[in-house]
Amino acid sequence: MSSRHFAWLIVLTLTPLSAAAQGGHAGPPLQESVGADQNAGPMIFEPVRSGWLVAPDAKVTQVDGRTSELVGAYAGRITDNTLFIGGGGYWMANPSRDRELAYGGLVVQWLARTSAPLGFGIKGLVGGGGTTLTQTITPLTRRFDNDRRDIVAGRDVRVRSHRAFFVAEPEADVLVRLTRHMRLTVGAGYRFVAADRGADSQLRGPVGTLGLQIGGGS
Repeated sequence: MSSRHFAWLIVLTLTPLSAAAQGGHAGPPLQESVGADQNAGPMIFEPVRSGWLVAPDAKVTQVDGRTSELVGAYAGRITDNTLFIGGGGYWMANPSRDRELAYGGLVVQWLARTSAPLGFGIKGLVGGGGTTLTQTITPLTRRFDNDRRDIVAGRDVRVRSHRAFFVAEPEADVLVRLTRHMRLTVGAGYRFVAADRGADSQLRGPVGTLGLQIGGGS
């Protein structure tokens, strides 16, 4: 056998051994990777607590300088028992021909600790409404007598007017858990109003709220 043939024989003999050695060395990292996945534990899926919520409530506020009661409700969808988006409306509980108020709009609320006995939330209403207000006006009359010009006040006249307005009503609430799907709410806020002819000063003011939330994902 020549030296060339002997060299080729050595190469052919060592090549399978080298491949086997490399394959055997690659085994432990694969086993270590599999072991790491097994130690990670199973994946846990938790359902998102969402559902429909209805909340009738009553408000005590100032309308045209007088204490007034409003009744109404809001309803919508609550997601993960935290974010509520819906709509609501309120109107005066004891309206009269000369004094009325009604408004409504989009309601957004953020809630916390809804599964605890005592929680809290922040709520806001943005929308519009209409009102009937009565004002007392004293007419003035200009009188001419012998080149004299006098201004005489007439008898008081009550004037009733209907006006539309824009409303924004932020509110902070305390939540009292009664059952799994029912909470008592006590809140305090302020009603901001934009209206023409000075009606905003007659309609804006502090608001106290007492309500009941029914439903949701508790």
